[in-house]
Amino acid sequence: MTIGIAVAVPDGIALAADTQTTWHQTITTAKEKDTGDEFELQEPIRLPVGWSRMAKKLFPLTFGGVAFAACTAGASSVNKRTMYAIFKSLEHSYTGEPSCNQLTQHLIDGLKDQLQQQHNTDDLASAPVTVCRFIIAGFENRDVSKPILQSHIVFSGKVTTEEGENASGHILSWSSLQEQEYRYGGCWIGRVEFITHIVNHNNPKLPPISGQYHLMTLADAVDYTRFLVEFTCDFQRFAIMVPDCGRPIVSASLTPEGFQSQVIGELSHMSRA
Repeated sequence: MTIGIAVAVPDGIALAADTQTTWHQTITTAKEKDTGDEFELQEPIRLPVGWSRMAKKLFPLTFGGVAFAACTAGASSVNKRTMYAIFKSLEHSYTGEPSCNQLTQHLIDGLKDQLQQQHNTDDLASAPVTVCRFIIAGFENRDVSKPILQSHIVFSGKVTTEEGENASGHILSWSSLQEQEYRYGGCWIGRVEFITHIVNHNNPKLPPISGQYHLMTLADAVDYTRFLVEFTCDFQRFAIMVPDCGRPIVSASLTPEGFQSQVIGELSHMSRA
């Protein structure tokens, strides 16, 4: 699983993501102890069977010499290729203008093509469910005052949303272009329940977490996104669960001038005497 977040503020875009990749085994059947007869479970059981560190979930993309950034979640690989490898291949094959709408459609079509190859079908609606989520970040006409931040879902099979069952293969989850007063705002993908818990808390004794993105500096936004990803990783570390988000994390900023990132390492440990 993943926790990835992006926030657009007046002087740039801040992004952060964890780097742990977790694999799961899905159990759909079981056997009776006495008879050995196999039966189907009402709900599948998903067991974590392994994980690795330093997966590339947050990375820069360049289209026509213009800097963008992407953050991915959901399926860690499709058609035996990592999401990083897929996006970098699509970056290389893009020949259009560096328009966010055009290049985003290129990414969506490319992901659908990989899903079709994985499931060996042209009809994604009839295929098993595989979900890919990504955030794309950039600027209109390289203008820092016009950030573009969007969250997309590309999938095979049928997924259930608030509007009901959806088999379209693509959903635009959120876009900064939908904001009425400003283009500033934030979105997150993956294990969002931990961030939602702290951002939307209803404890009257605690002050609310700031959502005034139009008043944040880029330095503030970098710290803010890093804090929320670290909170998710630390919460899971002490929760009664098998953590599926983990350090190190990648913290980054995007401006029209380019992409900058750093890896924030493991939790510090007390030195031995």
